[in-house]
Amino acid sequence: MKRFLKVFKNTTVKIFSISIFVLFILSLFIFKDFYKAQWHKTLSFYYVYLGDNYYKKHKPQKAINSYVRALELHPGHYKARYNLGNLYVVYEDYYSALDAYSKALQTRPDFTVARIDYAIILSEATFNYDKAIEEYDLAIEKIPKWVYIPFIIDNKHSYKHNKGVAYYNQGLAWRGKSLLEGEDFFLSRKYLESAVNSYEKALKSLKTYDVYYNLGIAHHLLKNPEFAGYYYCKAIEKEPMKYEAHYNLAILLKGMKMYAHSIEEFKRAGLILDSKGDGNKTRYIYDVLNEVNQKYSITEEYRDMIEHLNETDDINKAKITYIKGKMVLADEFDGAVAKNFKTCANKKYFENGVKD
Repeated sequence: MKRFLKVFKNTTVKIFSISIFVLFILSLFIFKDFYKAQWHKTLSFYYVYLGDNYYKKHKPQKAINSYVRALELHPGHYKARYNLGNLYVVYEDYYSALDAYSKALQTRPDFTVARIDYAIILSEATFNYDKAIEEYDLAIEKIPKWVYIPFIIDNKHSYKHNKGVAYYNQGLAWRGKSLLEGEDFFLSRKYLESAVNSYEKALKSLKTYDVYYNLGIAHHLLKNPEFAGYYYCKAIEKEPMKYEAHYNLAILLKGMKMYAHSIEEFKRAGLILDSKGDGNKTRYIYDVLNEVNQKYSITEEYRDMIEHLNETDDINKAKITYIKGKMVLADEFDGAVAKNFKTCANKKYFENGVKD
């Protein structure tokens, strides 16, 4: 009896094992497409991994080849599509980039970063402002909502940042659209007002130099000098060593016939550019500065300047040296930057005219 049970047990095990093997072989034939798809999907992730490494090593063409191979194996890999789009942008192949971003969004409609980049290329490379503005609205709509679970998830920062980036770039698109309508004053102004609206929404979560500066430009174009000056000043507070805000503020003050303050900002813009060795822009700024000086010299305010001519400000006291013909700001200049460059000319005037 024991011998029989032993033989039966061994036979059962063998039959069971053979049955499993047969079923496995049958499944390979029955579900071969499924297994093939899974194997291709696994390989595609490997090629995406290779592509990411090539990108980090600054080998863009090899990265492109890897992403293309990954997508041949698994067309639904939306991150491979997105990375491929980014590389096409590097090569300035914008239409291929748009195609890659679009296909990534077909697979993953809530891929916020891809949609924002898609809209940026639509706006800045192909000047399709209407489509770009629509895509920014869609990106904002589909941004994953703020979720907060203590010690598990808190996406507040990414939620606010992505929303701010979308609104900021939408503002740029509205401004670009307004420039196309330059001859139609009312339509151009309407689009600029839409740009201001988008910038202001961006400002709620993205208080950066670029947002403040572009708000200043929009108000400058809309002929709202108090608002333009206020936002130029806010931009200067954020990034005191970027010449553009100083220069635009100088132009604004010149138009307002506030020549003394305009001269002050032109000097700052020129000094910043000169320190960076940008001779052409520096010469242009000083040509405009000479023009403002001539206008200023015939005003009554000029007399007060003459009386205080021997007084020097911290900018003049700052040590400046020359290395190989290029002006270089010495270490002692840091204090002057903090005190002078970070505070724009006529700041109180603009602050009194605009309330947050």
